Amino acid sequence: MTAARIVALFLLFGTVWILVSDRAIGLFTQDIALLSTIQSFKGLLFVGLSALLLYVLVRRSERTRAALEAQAMQQRDHLADILNVNPAVLYSLRPAAPSGALAIDFVGQNVETVTGYPVAQWLSTPNLWTYRLHPDDLDRIHQAQRTLMATGSVRHEYRFRHADGHYRWINDSVVVVRDAAGAITNLTGAWLDVTDRRQAEERARLIAQVFESSQEGIFITDERARILSINRAFSRITGYALGEVLGKTPALLKSGRQDGAFYAAMWAQINAEGHWGGEIWNRRKSGEVYPEWLTINAIRDDQGQVRQYLGIFTETSSRKAAEERILHLANYDALTDLPNRALLADRARVALSTAGRQRTPLTVMHLNVDHFGRINESLGHEVGDQVLCEVALRLTGVLRTDDTVCRLGGDDFILLLPNTSARDSAQLSLRLMAAVAEPLNVMSNQVLHLTASVGVAEYPDNGSDLARLTQAAESAVHQAKREGRNTVRFFSLNLQEQIQDALALTRDLRWAQERGQLVLHYQPKVNAVTQRIVGVEALIRWQHPTRGLVPPSRFIPIAEESGLIQEIGTWVIRRALAQTAEWQAAGLPVVPVAVNLSVVQFRHPGLRDSLAEALRDSGLPAAMLELELTESVAMEDSTFTIATIAGLKQLGVTLSIDDFGTGYSSLSYLKRFAVDKLKIDQSFVRGLHHDPQDEAIVTTVINLARSLGLTTVGEGVETTEQRDFLRRNGCDELQGYLFSRPLPAEAFETLLRSSVGVAPCIA
Repeated sequence: MTAARIVALFLLFGTVWILVSDRAIGLFTQDIALLSTIQSFKGLLFVGLSALLLYVLVRRSERTRAALEAQAMQQRDHLADILNVNPAVLYSLRPAAPSGALAIDFVGQNVETVTGYPVAQWLSTPNLWTYRLHPDDLDRIHQAQRTLMATGSVRHEYRFRHADGHYRWINDSVVVVRDAAGAITNLTGAWLDVTDRRQAEERARLIAQVFESSQEGIFITDERARILSINRAFSRITGYALGEVLGKTPALLKSGRQDGAFYAAMWAQINAEGHWGGEIWNRRKSGEVYPEWLTINAIRDDQGQVRQYLGIFTETSSRKAAEERILHLANYDALTDLPNRALLADRARVALSTAGRQRTPLTVMHLNVDHFGRINESLGHEVGDQVLCEVALRLTGVLRTDDTVCRLGGDDFILLLPNTSARDSAQLSLRLMAAVAEPLNVMSNQVLHLTASVGVAEYPDNGSDLARLTQAAESAVHQAKREGRNTVRFFSLNLQEQIQDALALTRDLRWAQERGQLVLHYQPKVNAVTQRIVGVEALIRWQHPTRGLVPPSRFIPIAEESGLIQEIGTWVIRRALAQTAEWQAAGLPVVPVAVNLSVVQFRHPGLRDSLAEALRDSGLPAAMLELELTESVAMEDSTFTIATIAGLKQLGVTLSIDDFGTGYSSLSYLKRFAVDKLKIDQSFVRGLHHDPQDEAIVTTVINLARSLGLTTVGEGVETTEQRDFLRRNGCDELQGYLFSRPLPAEAFETLLRSSVGVAPCIA
């Protein structure tokens, strides 16, 4: 009951009371005293009745209000239940005084389900929403906010970082509420988590993208096999566009090569198993018939009823071509298109079987292009590949149709020659080498002159299967290379014994250094005039426990072939420097020590750093180390060689060319490379005083070195006549048995101690 109604009832009650009570009293008595008493009693009664009436009215009003509040509470709880089960989160923003910035003043309890943050945190953290938006969405959100202020409402979607750290997609619908004056009173909105929908849309987009970008033709039909959709590959393969096949069945592609029984069996399997796959011939729009591999799957609904059919097909004509290409690559070399090992093995099985059955000869050759590595290093791998392809063509041009030439890899070729005797092999080898030796033009303006080494193995004398024959031919070609290259060698029992001996030496050499079997001997180099020691050459020796002293000429090539030379060469350098440092520490008059550098060491990319470390560890200056390079290595025209020699000179070591005159030195190379010494090969020194040609060569070398400012060293000096000739013609230093054999370190130290304080003189 309202206050106005209570007042009205009170006025009505008071008016009626006054009018009725006064008249009733007048009828009852006229006595003034009694009337006064009755009036007093009436007043008290009026007050009491008025209070009672007011109590009744107020009490009734309170009961009514309580009932209404209870009803409102019930309705509010009901509304809260509705809001909590509603996936949308309702929220309200109000301008906060005095800045006017919008702040959340209400948010639904289900906000924690959507965002991971409870209501209390939302109400107490002003920037909770702002700081958890995805950076990539900020521009679109700012644009949506401008639209909201301009139009009064907006709906947009963005990513919000959930409390667990993952982003969720939010659909945000918000309206602006203004008062009569147009001022914003609040913003009311709803957040809806649409992550699942977004992910479903993304999956659908990806599926559509896969559908369209697939290289396989795809079509979808209804339950009656009428085409609903096709992809681009379908149109590319068949020639039909969507408008031309929509509503039609795939039967329009039939070529007629399969009969009705084929299609009946196909549909029977689809109906029974839900899928079918197989090769089928179809017809393009152009009329061309082509093969394809087709799979059809029935798509069923939840009740198991077929709703669509999905067909996927691949044109197998290209696949068959690819299979043929793969098969070709499996049997032929990718660079030269020659047969590879696999095809060689197949052909060898047939050829060996025939040779064994018919007792006919058979030959296996191993051909290797000499110095091919230099071509790759100096001209590049593209030119190297060009050379290999040309060699392959030349070899094929020499052989018969029944012969097989196979590229093993690199510059190695194996030739399988049925019905070829040893005599025929010798003649054929010469023709093959002549074909390889034909001038070859590369890089438009450069001519290469190639040579090849050939190893020959005969069936059945050198092996009864391909593995043994190729191994024998490989051993023979290695022998050809050791004997100077550009030649032919036949496998023999003697060669087999040499191979077995080399294998045994290789095995022993792997342990020689660890077991202390490798030692250094030192041979002095003397001034040609004063005959005082001006240098020493460290020469490695192998004291084998059963073979005795193995000369370097025997085991160094084995070390190079087996890969041990790098480790052994490094040990020689470090040991020679360490020994020199020990002599220096003992107060002996030390001289520069020279060591031989193999081609493998020279080509190692870490050579300069290894030398620098060895010098640093020994404490000796770089000038105390002399490196002797073979003429063929030093004169090689390649960027790598030039850079390596420059790096060694920058380090400060002395460089000398060993065995000078036995290679193919160019005067321009000698001038170009900053070497310091030329060592005249002992084969020329040995001929002095009985071979005018050797004398002329030695004199020319000395004069050449003098004109270039180089020091000359005569090697292998064994007689006083040789010494005098070299001294007379201006040779600077001498080395040989005339002065001293190579000595163990202890003996050479004794030689040094015999004249402490002065340079030893050896007469």
